[in-house]
Amino acid sequence: MTSRKAHGVYKKLQERILIGDLTSESPITEQALAEEFGCAQSTIREALLRLQEDGLVDRRGYQGTFVTHSGNDEILVMIRLRMEIEAVAVQRFLEGYTPEQITDLRAKADTYNVRRRDRDRLGVSDADVDFHLTLLEAAGMPLLGPILRRTLLHLHRFIVSQHRDNLVWIDKIEASHEAILDAVERRDAPLANRLILQHGTTNTIEVKSEIYRTVFSRLKGVPLGWTG
Repeated sequence: MTSRKAHGVYKKLQERILIGDLTSESPITEQALAEEFGCAQSTIREALLRLQEDGLVDRRGYQGTFVTHSGNDEILVMIRLRMEIEAVAVQRFLEGYTPEQITDLRAKADTYNVRRRDRDRLGVSDADVDFHLTLLEAAGMPLLGPILRRTLLHLHRFIVSQHRDNLVWIDKIEASHEAILDAVERRDAPLANRLILQHGTTNTIEVKSEIYRTVFSRLKGVPLGWTG
């Protein structure tokens, strides 16, 4: 179990990677981080191990620790993987959800909206991951949780870091968490499926045309939610 101090360091480093302050070109040493955060190197090691579990850093023994890099092809695979997992999850959830699960997911959707309103980039990522992992668990598919979590983290990093100097927030998202839950409660399986697929390509910020051209436009037969 990660200590409170190590968790705090982990979240700070996760945010730096998310927004692009730390990249594959950035040197990462335990000693320098220990001095910066005023803690033992063992605490830094704990934090870096968690980042490694997320796939955000690669620890190469005596060579050091490096932030990983995701190319367009890898991101495309992750988007497809995410949508395949969630299309099955939302169908299973629709067939057997409880009112308590819907209430819980709506509360998590509200948290996400508050983080968006506050323009809290790390908070938005955390809230989005929380919503989707909760939905996956409610659908009875917890085995896929670690895969979906890592996929979401890398997709968030890709989009946010690519727009760090031009972050334009979208006011209204058509395929929102709430819209998906509304479709579920109406037992509208085709709509729920369309929305969850569209949600997989919907971003909380406007995406550069170059990113759309090199990544999203290559998704065939998918209802895109891109705005930009």
